Order: sequence, then C-alpha cells, then structure tokens
Amino acid sequence: MRKTLSTFLVFTVGLFAQDIRTRPQFNDFSVEQIYQGSPAAPKLVTQGQRMFRTMIRSGAKADVEFAGHYTVPRWGCGTGCNEFVIVDSITGTVYDVPFSAVELPGTWEEGHGAEDHERMEFHPNSRLMKLNMCPNEKDCGFYDYVMVDGKGLRLIHKQLLPKQYQAE
Repeated sequence: MRKTLSTFLVFTVGLFAQDIRTRPQFNDFSVEQIYQGSPAAPKLVTQGQRMFRTMIRSGAKADVEFAGHYTVPRWGCGTGCNEFVIVDSITGTVYDVPFSAVELPGTWEEGHGAEDHERMEFHPNSRLMKLNMCPNEKDCGFYDYVMVDGKGLRLIHKQLLPKQYQAE
C-alpha cells in the first residue's frame, strides 16, 4: 500500500510539474539585438488603426518593448479589457491583433490569487508574448504567441481554463 501511494504521489507531482513547464519560456525565443535608433512613425493603413491613431502614435514613440524592435501600444476598451497593436520601430509597420484582451474571470482569479498571472507579458529581448486572457470575452486561458517578422503574431501554445470558468 505504501509503495503504491508513493508511486502515485511521485507520478502526480511529476504530471503537475510537467504541466507547468508546457508553456514556452522567454529565453526560448531570444533575440540577438535590440534596436536603439529613433522609432519610425507608424504607418496607419486600416480604418481601425486610424481610429486609434493617437494611442498608436504615442505608444510607438516608446523604447523597444518586444522582440528586438517592436513597441506595443495599448489602450483600454472597458473594465478589465485592453486592445493593442504591435508597431515595428524600424519600418513603422503596424500589426493588428484580431481580439481584445479581456482579463481572466474573477472566480478563477480568486482561487488562484497566489499565482502571478499578468494579462500581458513580453520583453524587449524575446519574440514570445504570453497572454492570460479571454480573447473577445470567450475561450479563457493561457495563450503564447511568437512574433514573426513581416507577418505578426503566431499562436504556438494555448491552454484553456476548465469549463466552469468559461463564458456561457
């Protein structure tokens, strides 16, 4: 009985530890150089980009925030909601993101308050962007994207929250 219990505990702890490590790490997608020059003016080509031109232009003036040569202008879209674009500081190209980043449900946050789950996490020296959110208020979970030069974000990992935390 003791051996069976020990084996079960080791197996369970191993599965839990493996689940935590399934998300990619920032250093797995490191960049070699971070752009130090003056940021290019954003090229606003879509109606949506022109509608938020002030926020995009202001955010694009920041120092590089993401993937070696990008800024991430963000603005609110209601309580617990952010919209954002990604701007190439070298070319001025603006990459739209096809969703609003809505925070994870309060019921989930209450039960996991000790864990650190920022809605958005990205770094100047990595192409990885971690989003803990409900995109467009559905499919709540953990999303990991990689920035692909000339194309925008590419989803590489998704882990949804259990069904009881999903919007109906």
